[in-house]
Amino acid sequence: MLPKENRLKRKKEFEAVFKEGKTLKGNYVFLKYSKEEDEKTKIGFVVSKKVSKLAVIRNKAKRRMREIVRLRKKEIKDGMRIIIIALSPIKDAGYEEIEKDIANLLEKIK
Repeated sequence: MLPKENRLKRKKEFEAVFKEGKTLKGNYVFLKYSKEEDEKTKIGFVVSKKVSKLAVIRNKAKRRMREIVRLRKKEIKDGMRIIIIALSPIKDAGYEEIEKDIANLLEKIK
């Protein structure tokens, strides 16, 4: 799990990234990001009911995304605000496929 100082929590933080952020789309996730003046990078995750009606599947997707980002946190520049949004094909994807997708998108941010 990401440390508390690296998580997007408040609705205003999410809205700011959605409003002003740039977008990248992969096969399994959609990434919104913006550069902020803060020194800490903050990341949020969204898995809507459009992905699956079952909470078990949504939570599994969120856990996988969190772990992938936690392992790659050092590769992300400081001061970024990132929201990773799951797309519906994520429910059928394996961990390695999701990891490649997120890694490619994070590489493009650099």
